[in-house]
Amino acid sequence: MARPESPQAGPGPERLPMQVLGGDGHGSVSRLLGRMRRSAFQGRKLGEAFEAWRRMIDGGSLICIGLAGSMSSAGMWPLVGWLVERGYVDLVASTSANVTEDLLEQRGARFWQIDPDHVDDEALWRQGFYRFYDHVVSAAEYDAMEDFTAGFFEHLAAAWSGPAIAGVRLMHEFGRWLDAAGLGRTIAATCYRHRVPLFVPAAPDGPLSEGYRTAKRKGPVVDFFKDYDVALAMMVRWMRPGRGTSAIFLGGGVPKDFIQITATSVCAIRGGGEASPHLAAIQVTTDNTVFGGLGGAGVNTECISWGKESPAGDNVMLFTDLTIALPLLCQGLAEHYGDAHVRAARAAHAAELGAMLDRLGPSSDGRRVRRAASPRIPLRSRSPRSTHR
Repeated sequence: MARPESPQAGPGPERLPMQVLGGDGHGSVSRLLGRMRRSAFQGRKLGEAFEAWRRMIDGGSLICIGLAGSMSSAGMWPLVGWLVERGYVDLVASTSANVTEDLLEQRGARFWQIDPDHVDDEALWRQGFYRFYDHVVSAAEYDAMEDFTAGFFEHLAAAWSGPAIAGVRLMHEFGRWLDAAGLGRTIAATCYRHRVPLFVPAAPDGPLSEGYRTAKRKGPVVDFFKDYDVALAMMVRWMRPGRGTSAIFLGGGVPKDFIQITATSVCAIRGGGEASPHLAAIQVTTDNTVFGGLGGAGVNTECISWGKESPAGDNVMLFTDLTIALPLLCQGLAEHYGDAHVRAARAAHAAELGAMLDRLGPSSDGRRVRRAASPRIPLRSRSPRSTHR
């Protein structure tokens, strides 16, 4: 079945990315969330999550965030960048898709809404679209995005002097490369500019693997186990008796587990006598606790038994779609703190974390890896490939 290289029109209304509007401190969303705290069920939990996040921001702990689910295709990526810019998160762990699929719209691709209950997926294939439940994107533009990342691996092979690179430093260099290429609004580029470590523990499970496969020159070897050493060094520095750590989980999956198991490992490093839990945790998920998966394990219940969360902490489980909760929470924070607000603890955290990133490896010329933009790779017709959600 032949497919067009680049469809000119979508099968439905365009899906637009979510944005945070200006806040003046008197916004209705902030007030609404405050009122919802006094309601019931998940509305109450949404209000509690808003209050818990505000206490994290007002305090001095290291705020870690895990990003799972199809957030970027759903248009949530600008909100993540906004959180990083204001210092409302200090460390990011993400799926591979969320830190690459944000490239699509910034490279000119558009997403289109469809009716998931009455869609003909075979027809979408013939028309050249990939589906994410209720929205689609051009298959050709998605494939071109994957090919575009090959330029990064070719650049890194030429610019990095060592035989190996830690995964977190790989993503730092990816952000640097995207920033130099004029794609500075991406999550990776925003983390790079603000000295926020970006961990992608399962980086091959996403578009980066296709970029690596098609790169004409490969190297260095990516050491993902080194990432855990780096993460533990960061957590040891902040976990009690230090300034403490807090966690926000948007979905579950590998990002949640990566952040959670640092608490148990720090406890073991310190001799295992006392737990080293995150002092506060918020999870937004649709996973059910009763099926035993880590994604649904309660940060206010089950995770305490592992020493991952504090029994006295601000621990909130919010069972809802993150595309509902995250825009409301971000808008509420914008209205509560105002347009120009930057978290007080952000500069100190960024300086310390950035110094740790800098120590992870040299560039080929003994200085910083050079800033070099990659050419845009043209669209082309190709056979189907395995894409990653």
